[in-house]
Amino acid sequence: MKALALSFATLLLTSTVIAQTPQSVAGHYVLENTREVGSELLLKPDGQFEYMLAYGAADYVATGKWRIANNTVILDAKVPEGPPFRLVSSSQKKSPVIRVWIKGKTGTPVPNLDVVLTTSTGEQTARTDQDGAAVFPVEGKPKSARIQIRVYQVDAGPYSLNPEHNDFTFEINGEVIMTVPFRNEPLKIKADTLEMLYWDKTRPMVYRKQQEN
Repeated sequence: MKALALSFATLLLTSTVIAQTPQSVAGHYVLENTREVGSELLLKPDGQFEYMLAYGAADYVATGKWRIANNTVILDAKVPEGPPFRLVSSSQKKSPVIRVWIKGKTGTPVPNLDVVLTTSTGEQTARTDQDGAAVFPVEGKPKSARIQIRVYQVDAGPYSLNPEHNDFTFEINGEVIMTVPFRNEPLKIKADTLEMLYWDKTRPMVYRKQQEN
């Protein structure tokens, strides 16, 4: 009799796992019980997903495909190509300083980024102003530059510079910086919640499915 009861319980458990389908799991999930972090995950019935996470001044996003395997949601993000920054122009201008400009793809200036300039005499650090320019006194010839975004923990470069120039413009690739590169990322399905370990392997972030109105 015990063996029969055990077999029946095992059958119920197996049936629960099998019952998880894209149609039953698809929906809008919101992160819960995590201070100072806002995050949402949308699993679409067509196998596409949208993800966002906001923490302080940093905003992260991801889109791509999802599937179910072994009672787990698997995320695969579409990751943009290219480096976070690229040098788009370099010239010598009549100026008593060295300028490193950071701009968006439309030419919009990007303030509050740290630029570490290496010259023939050493290293200097300056932050881009409202015009997107980091200004350095001329102390030796420029050799390379690194660009740092503290809120995203990005330290890009070094990018080689023409030592005979004093004016450099970089273009930022915001999509690369903000996109979360999910690759076969598993989220454990537990009732109406999903558990993510991407950001902290020791503490799952719990996303609860929202009820449709």
